Amino acid sequence: MVATLAVVAASPAIAIATEDGTWYALPLFVALVAFWRRGGLSLSSMGFKSARGFYRPATIHPLLVVGFSVALATALSAMRVREVGFWSLTFQVSTMMIVSFVGTLVAEDGFFRGALWGALERTGRSDDAILLWTSAANAVWFLPLLLLEPSLGVAPEAIGVHVLNVWLLGLCWGVLRLASGSVLAAAWGHAVWSGLTYTLFGFGPAMGALNVLDPVRFDPERGWVGVALNAAAFLLLWRWLGRAREGRAANPSTEDPSLDTKNG
Repeated sequence: MVATLAVVAASPAIAIATEDGTWYALPLFVALVAFWRRGGLSLSSMGFKSARGFYRPATIHPLLVVGFSVALATALSAMRVREVGFWSLTFQVSTMMIVSFVGTLVAEDGFFRGALWGALERTGRSDDAILLWTSAANAVWFLPLLLLEPSLGVAPEAIGVHVLNVWLLGLCWGVLRLASGSVLAAAWGHAVWSGLTYTLFGFGPAMGALNVLDPVRFDPERGWVGVALNAAAFLLLWRWLGRAREGRAANPSTEDPSLDTKNG
């Protein structure tokens, strides 16, 4: 708990001291390494192990949420699509996914759903408590970035809905971590989300390929449509996890990885 508060405080402190948000995630990497090297946690206990069988649900979540957001914005004529070639768009999405997967493994997911998750498990906290704490901590850590980084161009009235979406996304990726026992599943879902959302809808003042006119309403991460869809996605993932637990309890000898809620 103390480490979480220290990390949450350290990131904005670095941003203020350097007057640059580039190094905002650095404390997460430092804390991740400290938990591993000094905190007695193994890579496996932090979730750095196979997520076989869980990449599909990790991919379906962003595909559905972004897909519904695009469909709604299209139906309400809320975007002006820029001329972007298919292969150029594919390259942009793929590049963003790769960069995000590596980056989030050594920072955001690596700490919140990796090291911190493993540390809380070792203290005997319940799965539900760990899910809520890590997701809330992720959202609180993200908040100062929106407040301190003017280059993101986030309007004050949009900050609350953006942080709410970050919390809901943390819950979705936390369910994947809980179900698989692996932070790789969460990081992959995060990477697919970033690749699709930031390329199509943009981030901060940068417009995405769809050129959505009202991101506070229609953006899957910065808008109210995203809040509704991500909340629904979390409930569906939670229900799926419940069924997986029931299936595992009814047939503990099963070798189906999608029913293994601990060891992946």
